[in-house]
Order: sequence, then structure tokens, then C-alpha cells
Amino acid sequence: MKPTEKQLSKKLKEIEKFEKKWGAEHGISSIYGMKKYCTNARYRELVDQFTQATINTYKVYRFKTPYNDWD
Repeated sequence: MKPTEKQLSKKLKEIEKFEKKWGAEHGISSIYGMKKYCTNARYRELVDQFTQATINTYKVYRFKTPYNDWD
């Protein structure tokens, strides 16, 4: 799923509100990553490539997970 500009700006506003409350040096790496994801198109592209590579790895090697139904 590709996020829309509206979704990205909404998430940035949430991050801004969080950082206003807790400060910009809060130490939560998921917030830093989401902020970078929302502001950097190249980073979004790399994250999407990584996600697709992970999905394809699971498809090729057919690891057993609770979400697949083969024996």
C-alpha cells in the first residue's frame, strides 16, 4: 500500500504533537524512522523494496508460519 500525501501529513502532525510533548530527543527509534519515512521519498522506496524482498523470501523458501496452510 502506498500512503497518500494526506496520510503522510497526518502522521507528521501526530509526530509533531508527540515531540512537542516529549521533546525531539526522546530516544524512540520508531518515531525517528516514521518521521524519515514521511519526509524522504527515497527512504520510502527502500523500505518498500525491503518489505517486498522479505515477502518474496518467505514465498520462495516456504517457511512454516501460523499464516500459511500447507503441510
